Amino acid sequence: MPAKKKTKAKQPAGNTAGGFVFADPKPTPDDFSGFSKQDILADSKIKAATHLEPFKPSRKPEVLSLDQVLPAADVTQIKAAGSIVFHTVGDTGGIKEPSKQFAVADALANDLDGKNYAKGRPAFFYHLGDVVYYLGQERYYYDQFYDPYRDYDGPIFAIPGNHDGMTSPSLGQKSLAGFVDNFCTKTPEKDAEAQQFARTTMTQPGVYFTLDAPFVKIIGLYSNTSEGGTEGVISGKVVGNAQLTFLQQQLQTASQQRNNGDRRALIIAVHHPPFTGSADHAPSSNVLRDLDGACDAAGILPDMVLSGHAHMYERYTRFVGTTQIPFVVAGMGGYFNLGGFKRISKKPPVPAPVPPITESDYKNNKVTMKAYDDLTFGYLRVTVTPTTIKSTFVTVDPDTRAIAEKDPFTVDLNHHTVTP
Repeated sequence: MPAKKKTKAKQPAGNTAGGFVFADPKPTPDDFSGFSKQDILADSKIKAATHLEPFKPSRKPEVLSLDQVLPAADVTQIKAAGSIVFHTVGDTGGIKEPSKQFAVADALANDLDGKNYAKGRPAFFYHLGDVVYYLGQERYYYDQFYDPYRDYDGPIFAIPGNHDGMTSPSLGQKSLAGFVDNFCTKTPEKDAEAQQFARTTMTQPGVYFTLDAPFVKIIGLYSNTSEGGTEGVISGKVVGNAQLTFLQQQLQTASQQRNNGDRRALIIAVHHPPFTGSADHAPSSNVLRDLDGACDAAGILPDMVLSGHAHMYERYTRFVGTTQIPFVVAGMGGYFNLGGFKRISKKPPVPAPVPPITESDYKNNKVTMKAYDDLTFGYLRVTVTPTTIKSTFVTVDPDTRAIAEKDPFTVDLNHHTVTP
C-alpha cells in the first residue's frame, strides 16, 4: 500500500486555532447514496484476530490542554461562563445502516448552532471509542468519520475502542494505525481520507492521554481489542504497563492539584465498561481493578466514569464509602445494532428487570443500576461547573430526527452524591 499523503492545514474554515480546522464553511445535507456496498458493509466478512495487541506509549507530555486546540478567546469565554459543556458517546461507526450515525451526528452539530459558550455551547465532542468498524481501517474514515461530522464545528477528541485496534491476517494493517493517523498527529494535518472535507487531524499525545480543560480533567484510556464475552484490559503481559503508570501518575497529579485548591471534576473514560448488563458484551473487572488500585494509591476517586462498547445506554451508581460515583455506558452513537439488556433465560422470554437494581461489586461496594435504554440512539450532553456535573441523555430518532431529553442526573462535587 502506498504511503499516506498528508498536508499542513490550509484555508481555515469554521472554528479554528493553531492550524486546526473543524467544520466545513457551510453546512451541507446528508448524502450517503454514493457509498458503495463494500463501504457500507465495511469488510464485515473478514475474520478478525482474537488476541490482544501491544501499542506504542503516548508522547510525553501525555497531556493535551484545551487551549492548545481552541482559540484563546473561546477558552476565556468558557471560563467567564462559569461552566463547560461537552458531548460524549461511543460506538458511532455507520455501517450497514449509515442513516443512524448521520442522524446522531446531525443532532450533535445542530446543538452547536447559534450558541455561544455563555449560553451553553458545547466546547468539544469526546468520543468513547469504536470510531470505525470493523477493523479500524484507514479507508473507512471518510465514510464513518469525516463525512458524518463534516458540520460539527468543534474539536473531536477520542479514545480507541476495540474495533479501532483490531487486526486481521488477511489485511496486514497495524493495530491502531488508522486511529493514530487521524487523532494523534504532532500537528494538525489534512488527512487524505478527509478528501473534500475541512476537518484536520487531532493532536492527542497517543491512544491514552489526559485532556485538561476549564472545570474538568478527563483521563482517557485504551482498553484494547477484546470483544463480546471477553474483558477489556489496560495493562498486563501483552499490552505492557506504560498506560497503567500513566494513570497512576495522572491520578497523583490530580490529587496534588486538588489538595492545592484545584477542584476540577475528574472524569475517567475507557471504552470497555466496568459495569454493564449488556446481552452481548461482558463487564470488565480487569479494568475496574486497575482503576481501583491506581485510585487507592493516589488517594483520589473519579467523579464520573464514561464508557461505550455495549450498544445501549446504562447508568450505575457505585457507592465507595460515602462517595457516590456514576458509571455511565454510552454506546448508542450510531452503530446500527443496539445490543439489548440481558433477559432472564426462560421460555417464554422474561422482560429485563426495571431499575433500580442493586448488587455488590468485588469489593462489596453497593452498585445500583439507575437507568438503561437499549432501544434508543443518541448522545450525552455533559455540563461541568465548579460544584456539579450535570448529564442528560439526548435521544435521537433516526427516522424523524426528533430529539428528546432523558435520564438527567447531577453529581454534587462537594458532597460526592448523585441525584436522582
